[in-house]
Amino acid sequence: MPAAHHNLTIPEHKTLRADAERQVKDELGAIARPDDRFKRACEIVQQADLEIAAHAEERNQAAMSLWFYDGVRGLDKVLGILPNAYNEMRRVALHGDKKTTINPDGDLNARMTPEERRAAATKARVEHIEDAADRLPSLSATVSVAGARRKAAMPFLYDATLALTEEPYGWSTTKIAEMGDDLTPAYVRNLKTRAKKRRGY
Repeated sequence: MPAAHHNLTIPEHKTLRADAERQVKDELGAIARPDDRFKRACEIVQQADLEIAAHAEERNQAAMSLWFYDGVRGLDKVLGILPNAYNEMRRVALHGDKKTTINPDGDLNARMTPEERRAAATKARVEHIEDAADRLPSLSATVSVAGARRKAAMPFLYDATLALTEEPYGWSTTKIAEMGDDLTPAYVRNLKTRAKKRRGY
């Protein structure tokens, strides 16, 4: 059976990520007080984590459906991830292990026939999703933007944490944790440690 043909839109991941990062940097950079900056950076990171958790698995399932059942290639570009990460995604889908090979000779594309791909996907319980081609670009863009916002906010979170533990604030990690939703002193200590490493001390 020949590969199915889909007119897949490739999101402008580079532009989407750059715009998202710039917006976060502009917003957090304009907040003068470290406690306010900490609170807002926490909100951005937590919101990004929620969006990634809500959409990444659905994105991955749509991509796996398109490759295993329809034979669509080049999906790493639609996903906005590197080819190696895409290969690992397929390995995990079939074997739960990103290091293993999909078939004996290790070639993910040329050596598996459409019938072999479908049989392997069925055995591994990879779901066939009818509207995967329609959903994948939007899901991929959403995950890209969320990841970029998270990435841009983390340095501000590190710096604000360190500033609040130093003079003139001298706050405890417990006090800092109380400013965010569901934060623990251990999480804040980890932020402080990462911040110090970033500063080289």
